[in-house]
Amino acid sequence: MADPIAVNWVTLAGYSISQQLKHEGISFDAFDIIERSIAGGAKKVRQKIVAGLAKDLRAECLEQELGDIQKVQHGCYCISLSGGFSLDYAGGSSPVLYIGSGAVYSRMKSHLSGKLFDFAEALQSIPLAFSFCDLDDLDNATSLQRELEQSLLSKFATTIDPSLPLLNAKNAKSGASSTRFVTGWDKPLQKKKGKSTLEWLIKPSDSANWKGALQ
Repeated sequence: MADPIAVNWVTLAGYSISQQLKHEGISFDAFDIIERSIAGGAKKVRQKIVAGLAKDLRAECLEQELGDIQKVQHGCYCISLSGGFSLDYAGGSSPVLYIGSGAVYSRMKSHLSGKLFDFAEALQSIPLAFSFCDLDDLDNATSLQRELEQSLLSKFATTIDPSLPLLNAKNAKSGASSTRFVTGWDKPLQKKKGKSTLEWLIKPSDSANWKGALQ
């Protein structure tokens, strides 16, 4: 029997598209006006904001010697709320919004450029966290990243909500993996412990409109 595989997660928290806009001297209200009144203006602003946030993510990884997120071609990642906020799911609370796999940096940038930007606008100042693991050095990295993703989705479905994270589609494939992972493989799903842990529960009034938005 093969040895269990260690999964080393890196979490980068406290990232806010709202703050990125403020750095450019723009609010979400101003962004909406640009979107309605200037052809192509909102797209240019969005691209600049996303590029800045992605650059900051990579810079934090490099500064803290956590690896180069831009080079990860095979990995798994989770996008979550941070700042003590969690979503009120059917079976309990969790900050996790989306679970995915692939080339981590480009996938995250793609999400940020698309529906995740719109979701962040709905959240306003609530920050996001990005967790990822690098599987590039492992044999069968392509299949392993998918197995880990499915295992995370399966655990989420059985312990938090059978409909999966809000921004994953309900029919996203989940299931048990034949690969064994070392304890801690599910770190992004684990709840923080301690009396000082503050959790604010939020629940979108239009969750159906957001369901599967990043799929």
